[in-house]
Amino acid sequence: MTSWFFPALLFAIFVVPVLFLFGYAALDVIRRPAMGIAARTLSLVGFCIFPIIAPLVYLVVYSPGSREMEARLASDESTRTQELLSLSSLHDQGKLTDEEFGKVKEQSIYTSSGAMPGSVHQQRGGQLL
Repeated sequence: MTSWFFPALLFAIFVVPVLFLFGYAALDVIRRPAMGIAARTLSLVGFCIFPIIAPLVYLVVYSPGSREMEARLASDESTRTQELLSLSSLHDQGKLTDEEFGKVKEQSIYTSSGAMPGSVHQQRGGQLL
């Protein structure tokens, strides 16, 4: 009677991670919008020829999501700039008070960047800890 434990352990240690690496890199190649059809085809063929090295090199060179995030932030920056310019013109026309303009500007800047406004001292309204 042969034992199934050691072959299953070797399969789990070596084969499963390689399959996940291959699948993740192939899915990233297929989903990447900036890549042409020829580059996608060559990448997938390279993954098939070198199933461990090619996906690793691809994921190091083209980190997943970085280019999409940069494009999204760049487009978000232009809309945020337009929003701040319109707020500034409303403030200059006297339709927004200084306090309203400051609140809306902080909300616009910090909501889109995900950061919290100011220090802990400013968040507590000037109170000392």
